[in-house]
Amino acid sequence: DDSIFTVISSDFCHYGQRFGYTPRPNSSEASEQGINELFQFIEYIDRKGMDLIELQRPGAFADYFREYSNTICGRHPIAVWLNCVVVNSKNGTEELDVRFVRYAQSSRVRSNNDSSVSYASAVARSTCN
Repeated sequence: DDSIFTVISSDFCHYGQRFGYTPRPNSSEASEQGINELFQFIEYIDRKGMDLIELQRPGAFADYFREYSNTICGRHPIAVWLNCVVVNSKNGTEELDVRFVRYAQSSRVRSNNDSSVSYASAVARSTCN
């Protein structure tokens, strides 16, 4: 039905002691990714999740949470939506192109005493004509 429009909204990483989430990159991750500051690591882990959403891979998205425990509040609605997208694609109902169009952090975390919340916006467009 062309009249269906769905909005799924979520912030991304909540970093800081007040959120109980203060992961740090391991040394190989930091050197491979050129991560010198914590805010860069936060963006790195957020973008890993965003990439899996764009790729529409719900199983990989679940694995990502097991590995990073990122504090994305809307992870469950996102996972449900991703599974629906995959089912619709498999049965030929609809295929989507998902792209993140904006990313921001409320502050640049440089130490575990800092805190930040990340925000990301994506657009999903039907690829069926």
